[in-house]
Amino acid sequence: MKRLFCLTMDLEATVSGILETDYSILKNPAPIEAFLDVLEEKGVPLTVFVVGEILERFPLIIDCFRRRKCEFHCHSHTHNPKAPDSADEIASCRDAFERTFGISPLGYRAPQGRISREGIHNLEKQGFLFDSSVFPSYYPNPFRYLLRNRNPHRIKGSRLLEIPFTAVSPFRITLSISWIKLLGWPVYHNLLRISRLPRELVFGTHLHDFFLTHQQLRRLPLFWRFIYSRNHGKGITLLHRALDFFNRQDVEFATMSAVYQRYGVGNNPSS
Repeated sequence: MKRLFCLTMDLEATVSGILETDYSILKNPAPIEAFLDVLEEKGVPLTVFVVGEILERFPLIIDCFRRRKCEFHCHSHTHNPKAPDSADEIASCRDAFERTFGISPLGYRAPQGRISREGIHNLEKQGFLFDSSVFPSYYPNPFRYLLRNRNPHRIKGSRLLEIPFTAVSPFRITLSISWIKLLGWPVYHNLLRISRLPRELVFGTHLHDFFLTHQQLRRLPLFWRFIYSRNHGKGITLLHRALDFFNRQDVEFATMSAVYQRYGVGNNPSS
């Protein structure tokens, strides 16, 4: 069975939940369209976990993604880390999703990976079929998820499928552009070469990985300013290197719904 590679993006208006932005990234569609055009040319589909408020406030940006046939799922309604999986956040995002796309969402990703047993119950009540919140890595939430199953699996006591982020072993570092920028491609490339990777790869990105402005960078706390200063402005170049690496590994670039279908029943994703 061929290994699947899922490029995902959390479409939100914060820098990893640290800094509230002024939505400036979402007010300029031109660089986003250029970025999406390159992915389309490479034949790499994008799965977008979108905040409900963005669906309501920025329909033109959503149209940019829809025209490139991106797949959409939910990422809470307000991206509030204090209520990442509350009944209201989940229901409000689901309602905004249905008004936008005319169908119900299949998947959910909690802000900062903060999914709870109550949150799983809330997702079931709202008809979701899979969750993709778990980081089986050292950051974030290491004490909750570090030793969790790295492969897609049915959540105990639930009908939902959990599709976790990929953790690059043996160091359990998340497969994401943020980590590649922090460590640099030579280091991360060597980690990938020695790692035993699962059959389904979930790669994480955010718009701020590619389009964070110097003004926004200066507003971050000192520690996070250092973190996000690493390879600032090189996110797109590093993503291309990662995609080229995985393309040489003969992966199949796929959406998250393809992973869900591999593990059970299939449904039509939004597009």
